[in-house]
Amino acid sequence: MSTYHDILGINPGASQEEIKHAFRRRALECHPDQADEGEKEEAQREFLRVREAFETLSDSEDERWSRGARNGDSSDDEGASGRGRRRSFAERWRSAEKVRVRKEVVDRVSGLSGEYRLIREKNKITIPACAVLTVSVFLYDPLTMHGTGLFLFDVLLVGLVGSACGFALGSVWAYAEIFLTGR
Repeated sequence: MSTYHDILGINPGASQEEIKHAFRRRALECHPDQADEGEKEEAQREFLRVREAFETLSDSEDERWSRGARNGDSSDDEGASGRGRRRSFAERWRSAEKVRVRKEVVDRVSGLSGEYRLIREKNKITIPACAVLTVSVFLYDPLTMHGTGLFLFDVLLVGLVGSACGFALGSVWAYAEIFLTGR
């Protein structure tokens, strides 16, 4: 199996400029658009190998470590998906050995999720109530609002406005409760 350096035709100690120059040269040599009709598939495979070599060698050491790529060994990244080096974020996350998060960050996130839950609880009450209230007022006296003149469209529009007011009202209610109770 050839290494990424062999694919680009450079020495292992090559600089980023040399890597970039070798990639451009090799990409032009094996680009599928330059190949004959019968050789396009092979040229496509070789071009992908050259691009992979360039992407890996041009990464900083930290990026290479975080992706799990090692110079010249692309088999490490294939994993269960069989998609080669391109793994999803979830696959990379699951394969990580240790993830450390400071306690302050966890506490802040838990606090935010508590606030979010409270806002959702209040909005579950206020949004439908305000939407129904505004629609019922409009149905009682349609002349209270100057709309488009299309009755069903006006009902939907009034319901949407009522929902927006309900969202605002529920959010204010939740934040007032958070502020007053110190949650």
